[in-house]
Formats: sequence, structure tokens, C-alpha cells
Amino acid sequence: MKIAIITLPSRTEHHLPPLTMAYVAALLEQRRAIPRIYDCAIDSRWDEIDRRLQTFQPQRIIIAGEDADEIEQGVSRLHPTYADILPLRARRSGSDAFTAVNSILAWFDGTTMAPSPTTDELPYPARHLLSLERYTLRATGGEVQTPVVIGWRWHNQWLMRPPRLVGQEMRALSEEVGIRHILFHEPELTNDETWFNALLEHLIGAHLHVKWQASVSIERLSSEQIQRLAQAGCEALTFTLSAASEFDSANRRAQTRQLIARIREQGIYTRATVILEPPYEAISRMVDVAATFGLNDVAFTLMQNLHVGEEAQQIHDFARQRYAQRRARQRLIDRFGSVLGNLLWQLRAEHLADDE
Repeated sequence: MKIAIITLPSRTEHHLPPLTMAYVAALLEQRRAIPRIYDCAIDSRWDEIDRRLQTFQPQRIIIAGEDADEIEQGVSRLHPTYADILPLRARRSGSDAFTAVNSILAWFDGTTMAPSPTTDELPYPARHLLSLERYTLRATGGEVQTPVVIGWRWHNQWLMRPPRLVGQEMRALSEEVGIRHILFHEPELTNDETWFNALLEHLIGAHLHVKWQASVSIERLSSEQIQRLAQAGCEALTFTLSAASEFDSANRRAQTRQLIARIREQGIYTRATVILEPPYEAISRMVDVAATFGLNDVAFTLMQNLHVGEEAQQIHDFARQRYAQRRARQRLIDRFGSVLGNLLWQLRAEHLADDE
């Protein structure tokens, strides 16, 4: 049986390949179906999808996405030609693949409920059906990067995969596909400290020669864990900084700077998302403080309750420009000291003003 899987774009995970449906495709292949994945995030024109479906001639179609209205529109478009269509709410990251499996297998078998495999029985996702190089997901050096699931969402909780299985999938990607840069998209590694330490221990002992990137809660990292992260192959860490926890306390700011410095000393790239919180007048100070942390990269986002309407893009642009200026100043201070660094910055600013 030929089954076409159409995945719709995501607002928040647009850079990720549709890993959830790659898991589904792997299970369908185990049942001797012939699945194909058509990703609207990279093949955005529906007429191109239509043409490829006419060539493939599927008996069944799955339309998966995050937005119910967009899924309904896709079903309405294809239903006149294809009668058997399953709409499915699913994220791209793969973390909800375990919950999606039961619905897919029940639909495939024509039953109301199908026994779903355990978390340890799920096959590796069918990455051979994805053009991984066409996605914008890249490691810090520009190499192709692919996600590996470390935990499944289940009833608003995380079921963490055994570190042994995570390591086995990483080794398979390295040896069989040639991909040596992995993304642990979610959850944060520090979400479960016992599991986190077990993962580091396993990866250090496995000698995979694979680099990986993950998210953490920086305030829950210890100096010992930072050193072991580098030994385990970590090449980049991402985390979130918010005004409530980072900017109002001098002690907390000092601790954050020390942690980031230790991470960078281990050769690990640091990337942070700074949440800009109200009041509006405080945003400049938040950006100035963020520039002193020594981050490799930073992104700014607005709190959902910061109602600025059409000014959102203007605030983002202002934050990026101010951060670049303050970061350049901070580099001079770090190199020459606060007095000489500030003097050099003032001279530079005056020189630029004269040129204008």
C-alpha cells in the first residue's frame, strides 16, 4: 500500500525536518507499506505537491501539522481526488511521535485502537525519506545537523529515552549516514538531573566522535557538569535569560557571567534567547546587561503580555542594534580594562560621528 505523508509548515519549528512523521513512516515500512513524505516547509507550492502525488498515486494520505485550520484546508483541497485521508495534529520535533503512533496504526489497521509499541521499541525515524541538507538546521561550523529525540511527551510529562539508546542512534547516524552533528531539541538536559548525568557518563564512555547541541537551564548547571559536557562531545548550548531571574540581581548576573565564561573555556558555543519584559523603558537596560555576558550569539523575543502591536519588529531591530554596539564596547573593556576600554569606545564613537 502506498501512503503519502504531507507535513505542513510550523511557526516555531520551521527549521526542523518533520521527525514525528519520519517515525510514523518507519513504522509503516515495518508493516510493508510504501510511505513517502512531502514537506510543505520546503515544497511550499501545492501544485508541486499535487504533481508529485499524481506520480506516486497513493491509496491513503496523512496530513499532519500543528494548526487545525491549516490541516482542514489541506484535507479539503485533496479530498475530491483522494478519499482516504487522515488529519493529524503533530509537531515536527519528534517528541510527540510516541502519542501519534497509536492513531496512525489504528487507522492503518482499520481498528479503533491499535497496540502501540513501547518507547524502547520505536524504530529509528525514516530519515532516508527526508532531504536533510535542504533544511536550514546547521551546526555552529555550518555542517548539516539532524535532531535526535531524547524524550517523549506523555500526559504533560517527559519520558526520557535511555542514554544507551540515544548513543546507539547517534552512532548509527555517524557510521551509516555520515552525519556527525546532532541536535537535542527538547527538553532541556537539566530537566532531569539523574538522567542528565547518566547521559553524560554514557556519551563520555562511548567515544562516538559525534558533536551535539542541546538546551539547558543555565542556573541548574554545575561546574563539574560543564567540564563533562565538553568531554561528552557538546559543541553548543542554548538557554533562555529573562529579566526576572537574571537582570534584577547583581549576584545572579555575576554567577551567570561566570558560568558562561566556564562554558566558553571548554570550547562550547553559547547561544541565548533574551526575553524582553515590560516596562518598555527597561528594555535598553536589559540589552546592555545581556551584552556583558560574553555570549557567542543572542536572540531577543518579547513576552506574550508585552502588547506592542506593529512596534514588535521595531523593538527587535532596536535590541539587535543596541546589543551589537554594547557588545563591541564590552570587548574593549574586557581587553583593556574599564577605564581604557571606555575611553577607546568614546574615541571610536567620536571618530564615527566626524566621518558622518
